[in-house]
Amino acid sequence: MVFRGRSEGCLFRPGPPVLISAGCSSVQARPVAIEEGFRIGGHEVYPRQGRIIGPGGESRIEPKAMAVLVELARDAPEPRSRDQIISSVWPRGFVSDDVLTRCIGQLRRALEDDPRSPRWLETLPKLGYRLKTAVEPLARTASVPPPVRSGVESLIVLPFQNLSAESEDFVADGLTELLIARLAAFTGLRVISRTTAMRFKGGTASVAEVAEKTGSDWVIEGSVLQSGDRIQVVAQLIDARTDTHAWAADYVRDFRDLLSLQNEIVARVASAIRLQLGATERSPRSAPSLSPPVMRDYLKARHFLSRRTIPDLTEARAILASVTEAAQDHASGWASLAECEMLLAHYGAAGVAELLEDCEEHLERALTLEPDHAIGLATRGALRFFFRRDLDGAAADLGRALALLPSYALAMLSLANVCAVRRHFEDSSAWMDQALLVDPLDVGINMNMGDHLILQRRYEEAAAALRSALALSPRHRPSALRLCWALALAGEQDEALELLEGLRREGEDDPQWHEYAALVAGLRQDPSAARREFEWLEKAAGSRRVSPWTLARAACAAGREQSAIDWLEQAAGQRSSSLPFMLVTPAFDALHGNERFISLGRALGLPAPGA
Repeated sequence: MVFRGRSEGCLFRPGPPVLISAGCSSVQARPVAIEEGFRIGGHEVYPRQGRIIGPGGESRIEPKAMAVLVELARDAPEPRSRDQIISSVWPRGFVSDDVLTRCIGQLRRALEDDPRSPRWLETLPKLGYRLKTAVEPLARTASVPPPVRSGVESLIVLPFQNLSAESEDFVADGLTELLIARLAAFTGLRVISRTTAMRFKGGTASVAEVAEKTGSDWVIEGSVLQSGDRIQVVAQLIDARTDTHAWAADYVRDFRDLLSLQNEIVARVASAIRLQLGATERSPRSAPSLSPPVMRDYLKARHFLSRRTIPDLTEARAILASVTEAAQDHASGWASLAECEMLLAHYGAAGVAELLEDCEEHLERALTLEPDHAIGLATRGALRFFFRRDLDGAAADLGRALALLPSYALAMLSLANVCAVRRHFEDSSAWMDQALLVDPLDVGINMNMGDHLILQRRYEEAAAALRSALALSPRHRPSALRLCWALALAGEQDEALELLEGLRREGEDDPQWHEYAALVAGLRQDPSAARREFEWLEKAAGSRRVSPWTLARAACAAGREQSAIDWLEQAAGQRSSSLPFMLVTPAFDALHGNERFISLGRALGLPAPGA
């Protein structure tokens, strides 16, 4: 469930998220003393273990960010240019400047450093960065074990090739998705998400290139050849660090046995890498047997569901209705059907009340058949968050889902949303960092990172995250419009306006553009322009779909506070999935002293500031 375009941002408490971090392979050529650890002021840094321990506690750092810190520590207090850092940490060059900026932001948080008045990590305009003081190597002590390769390693399942002229790609894509889902149940192994994996479909990237772009240590690749109701699957496991084959096998099965086959492949893969990783999983349930036509329909529905558009979700819903009618004991069919309905409601499709009613019924069917169905639990958690505003119930469901599927990036995103609404921003950032580790090339998650940073009022970092999303998909309009807002919030109104004008679609009705034009105009202290955009949206609402949430944001930007609250009340009546963010988004900061606004937040059950 990629929540694109809706959230401007979970977590079960007590306790912080369990962060996943691998050893830093990029610094193997560095001096031993630096590798084993060093001190920056009151902070102890352990590069191989991805840890920084300071007065505020321990932080886990992703490998590339740690490699950047080691690069700076090597010559501190001498500066290092951005080009020098990038060429050292990303030697194959698959990186944008925004990725380095995000690494610097993560290091500043871990070092508890203020970028406006840095004590440790200084930005040198037009030059690069430096640590302001030389580092002090740490002596090895009993409390700090010798560095070993003990970090969590990662694996990616590349899209299986379809070698059959008689079958569509959804069969090969479906097997890829099934394997990813099963492998995601392992603890001690980070499994790269399907969305990132599918970016390599039909491409020519080498194993080394895939590993560099995704941080993967292991790669599974294979092919599918279908003939009637028989299917041949070839699969192999490659150690990406050495480009050597650890295991390969060839299977021929009846098409109806595809679910059992993926269990068998997963078992063989696990056996091949278990000694290195110590990965474990819960005992898998017996795979249900589906007739070949029903299996094909199920895979086709998952294919449409993965596209995340209203027409595709509508198609998937219709197909899954026939799947569940034919196989009423298939928990994954019911859970997938509920997932479609929840996403359609979330994206604003017509008939929200009916969609949510059906979603709840189908979730009950799925979770009655399989109480520990991770996708079903995650869908119910999202339903509770977006539409019931039941933060405790959502956190419980999402926590259970992640216990079952530790590499489920979209459950991490949902938990980050819960944390953001509760203003537990440190936990929210941690879950977003984890989601990006598991799904680094997903434009939606990169965009949502920008949303979360906006909620935290870290506007410059939000702009950097949104630029990262656009580097992945330069024509991704929701990310570009959000970037306009982030720039304006950061005080870069001229750049925001220039970018916004470049996004205007001449001669087209474009409510989303007018919404962001109002937000930018409000921040530029141009109330007449903001009012003009709001009035355009208000007039357009009579003849086309303009959501009450959009109108409320534009009204607030235009200084029409009572109109903004009127539209928010309409959003509540229509069960808008944006409402959980009402009290935390900067779009409504001007309303925080308004009694009607406060009362509405109370009526919706949203946690008030300081609660």
